[in-house]
Amino acid sequence: MNKYIIITARCNSTRLKNKILSKITKKYLAIDIIIRRAKKIQFPICLATSTNKDDDKLVNYVKKKYDIKIFRGSENNKISRWVSCIKKNNIDCAALIDGDDLAFDYTVYKRYLKKFDMSKNLQVFKFPENIVTGTFTYIFDSNALKLMYTKSSKLNKIDVIEFFLKYLKNIEEIRLPKILLDKKIRLTLDYKEDLKFFKSLYKKVKITEKTSNIVKFLEKDDNIKNLNYHLEEFWRKNQLNEVNLHKKKNG
Repeated sequence: MNKYIIITARCNSTRLKNKILSKITKKYLAIDIIIRRAKKIQFPICLATSTNKDDDKLVNYVKKKYDIKIFRGSENNKISRWVSCIKKNNIDCAALIDGDDLAFDYTVYKRYLKKFDMSKNLQVFKFPENIVTGTFTYIFDSNALKLMYTKSSKLNKIDVIEFFLKYLKNIEEIRLPKILLDKKIRLTLDYKEDLKFFKSLYKKVKITEKTSNIVKFLEKDDNIKNLNYHLEEFWRKNQLNEVNLHKKKNG
């Protein structure tokens, strides 16, 4: 089975433009942190970005620094970009890492990517609702992504994909240690306050620190933890608004 890590990132983001190329530490940009954490999973990596010229600088930067594959596809329809990527690279199973998630749990991705078995008809590993935001998203069977694409191909913009999961069977929520559940901690980069958060965080811990250790550190450091958590409810409402928009368009 051809298992891959697909990093989804582009420069022309709506709320914080060029965040994927934001300087987080003296040495590393956001994309550096994502790729270096992804390498800990020990599976092949592909950066899936867009054909927009704005993403040329991202592609050129990654080409110079890393020996990973790069795919360019739809700018605004994530599912279309993923499906084109898996077809081009003959991928059977894809662990999806969002370029926003600068402290994602590579140990969880590694464990569940190894565990993924298409012969058991499992289509998706997904996150539990009470997960710390930014820890884990999805691992997909390629056929599941293709099916979601048939249901969404007419839409020009898809960023939040939850609505389209209803077309799939055999979705399994991953099991996580308690340290990664029900915490007032936000580990994703979407706003200026999130950028300040990650800059502060990675002054104190190494960029490849385990997520569980990062959470433990933040539980003892309210000054950093409180830099961005107040945005969590607002962020979730924006996510829900897109899901509801898909419901209206697709019935």
